[in-house]
Amino acid sequence: MNKLYLFALFVTFCSLGQSLVRVEPQNYTSVYAFGVSGNFNSNEIAVYGYDAMPPNGVLRLYLFNTSSGITSNGLIPSPEANQLLGGGIEMTDNYMFVGSTTNNTNVANGGAVYVYKKENNNWNYLLKIQPSVQFQNDYFGSNIVFHDNQLFITANGYDINGNPSVNSGAIYVYNQSNDSFTFQQILTGVTGNFAFGSSVEIENDMMVTTSGNSTVDSFHTLKKVNSNWQLVNTTQMPAFEFQYGQINVPHSYRVSFSNNKLYMYDIIEDNQSILGQKMIKIYNWSDSLSEWIFSENFMFLEGDYYEYKVKVKGDNMFIVPIGFYILQVERKNPAFHYKFNGLNWNYHNIYKGMSNINNDNFGFFTLIKDNKVLFGNSSEYWNSNIMPNNGGAYMLDTTLSTNQYERNSVNLYPNPTDGMITIDLLNSEISSIEIYDSLGKKILEQKSDSAEVNLSHLKSGIYFCKIISVDNEIEFRKIIKR
Repeated sequence: MNKLYLFALFVTFCSLGQSLVRVEPQNYTSVYAFGVSGNFNSNEIAVYGYDAMPPNGVLRLYLFNTSSGITSNGLIPSPEANQLLGGGIEMTDNYMFVGSTTNNTNVANGGAVYVYKKENNNWNYLLKIQPSVQFQNDYFGSNIVFHDNQLFITANGYDINGNPSVNSGAIYVYNQSNDSFTFQQILTGVTGNFAFGSSVEIENDMMVTTSGNSTVDSFHTLKKVNSNWQLVNTTQMPAFEFQYGQINVPHSYRVSFSNNKLYMYDIIEDNQSILGQKMIKIYNWSDSLSEWIFSENFMFLEGDYYEYKVKVKGDNMFIVPIGFYILQVERKNPAFHYKFNGLNWNYHNIYKGMSNINNDNFGFFTLIKDNKVLFGNSSEYWNSNIMPNNGGAYMLDTTLSTNQYERNSVNLYPNPTDGMITIDLLNSEISSIEIYDSLGKKILEQKSDSAEVNLSHLKSGIYFCKIISVDNEIEFRKIIKR
């Protein structure tokens, strides 16, 4: 089995490059859960948020202009009385598609998609898309993707027999001709699975989506043949086998499709560490076999987490923790950024929310288009973590982001060690050093600028070193004590 090993930072919390910019609505302190979802085109950003404190708030779509910085540009209202926006969003430069999954003009929670057209710098309502036949709890509009003059709309709750309690899921395909959208076909997954179409990634004439059931998750590959899409492969994802905890990663988070390759997160046992061996499994598509062929494992060390989301587009990969972390040290949720140099994936940088209150969900929503990325951070707190969360959203231009190694570098050696370690903080000075055991308990603290720490009294095993600089930047390193 081929492996790509990345020897980089274990966990790093650092100042952000200027390429990450906060998307801030007017009167943001009165907006809640901002950043749960969104989309963007070359000139604008659209982000969901609630206009009042729960349970009274209504989900609104906030617009921002990006032609000169990021400035608020109004709201997109629902074109129908008593019908709320909510669900997927897709934007091109000329059209915007907004889900209304609870739309009940046909049946309760049947759903709809509103289409807006850009005219004279304004978004004008154009039309509503709904299937000719709907059932209760279809939630049509839960995910929306536009590709090559075709519109793909997921109905997460769809069931072929119309059972409102079964959410098999389906993808509706529409062809665009000017301002018209005509139904082409409906795509469904494997019998017995649920949530088919929760994620939809398309490249050229190939689509990858996911589904799951009570025992196993799957990813599905579809190919466009003539004018129709056909399901050509269904592959079961390997189950997580990890004794230190139950791993729960939603199937739509675990897989990403780009560069004619499939990227899938996995974790396996490591006899020397409770962290396990974390990897992104990379597969190449074989047209002759109509299946995915394993290529290599991209091993990564970042984070004291077990559960991650992966998102890849072109030469940018983002790996985002989405669950429990071992060291019980409160922190901002990070998004780890890697870049492909033509041969290998290399660690590039880390991003996190800008609020000074810890424990958020930065990157749980991540959308990449070309070299730009929209991050959602809907559980971010700005005033107090006692009140409901205001949320946040951030835009990243990867062409402007700097490599963290060029700005901030730490050397810790020797590692593994028999006792003494030396720490060199190249671009700043050390304020304090803390050592934690593998269960997250602090066992040593050294408040000085000394670059040497004596660990000879500790038992053999895995430890974590927290390094705090005089600039209040925090970094973690894993230490192996022999």
